[in-house]
Amino acid sequence: MAAGGARGGPRSRGADPVERGLLTSLVGNAALCALKVAGGVFSGSLALLADGTDSALNVVSASVALLSRRESRKPPDVEHRYGHELFEVYGALIVLLLMVATFSFIAFTIFDRLTHGYAERVDPVGIPFALASLALNLLLSARLGALGSESQAAKAESRHLAFDVVEGSLSLAGVALGSLVSSLYDALAASALLAAAAVLVAKMLRELKAFVTAESPPEEVVRELERALASVRGVRGVHSLRVRQAGSKLFADVHLEVDGGLTVEEAHRICDEAEREVRRRLGDVDVVIHVEPEGHG
Repeated sequence: MAAGGARGGPRSRGADPVERGLLTSLVGNAALCALKVAGGVFSGSLALLADGTDSALNVVSASVALLSRRESRKPPDVEHRYGHELFEVYGALIVLLLMVATFSFIAFTIFDRLTHGYAERVDPVGIPFALASLALNLLLSARLGALGSESQAAKAESRHLAFDVVEGSLSLAGVALGSLVSSLYDALAASALLAAAAVLVAKMLRELKAFVTAESPPEEVVRELERALASVRGVRGVHSLRVRQAGSKLFADVHLEVDGGLTVEEAHRICDEAEREVRRRLGDVDVVIHVEPEGHG
């Protein structure tokens, strides 16, 4: 006998704070791109131009994150019977690929500048552009960071924006030293940006691996789920518990042992109570329960 967790109706399509945050990121990054590219063109700063190229990427990645967030909120359907939560992971992977492509272009630009010569200094007019873009980056990163725990797509985007704060600081340093000392510092700042980008990409890959390979959630989550099931009256044993995470949602299946003399209706009541207790303690968990007589396991 098996009892499946209730799917529930479609989620509320009302205002979603994560979507609002991602939309803010999209608009803000468009403004950042304009600021940085203009500053790079006027000053001749390689760091600012590279920074502006990355902000253009951010506009695309924020759009991908927003679309994947909306897709993930759809209820299960015929083609996606387990729901659409993994669309957020898919969106995060697209963002990651775009980051790798953009940083590869930046690396080529730095190499080209260093091998084909560069101006003695960059124009100090780029400094106010770098300052303004850094301030805006800080505001956007704080906004998305507060929403990261609610969405994998928002988390990926907030990490990207947090990196942009580091990127903006490096750009500011490169423009300032490039205008006061030598434009070589401007190229070095862009090179430091690439090293930081490599660390960020590696970290994002490690985190996404858990979702792509259906890893179990942290051990304390699994133990709490076991305790929730065992606490239900009528449950004589819990075993063969398997838990995986898809996006922000948990999926679990488990065998519950009950008194072998119970009727089907009584056993079903225990399953319903177990599902309610799991959701009460852990939130949105899709749990499938297999019932068997005590001692069978």
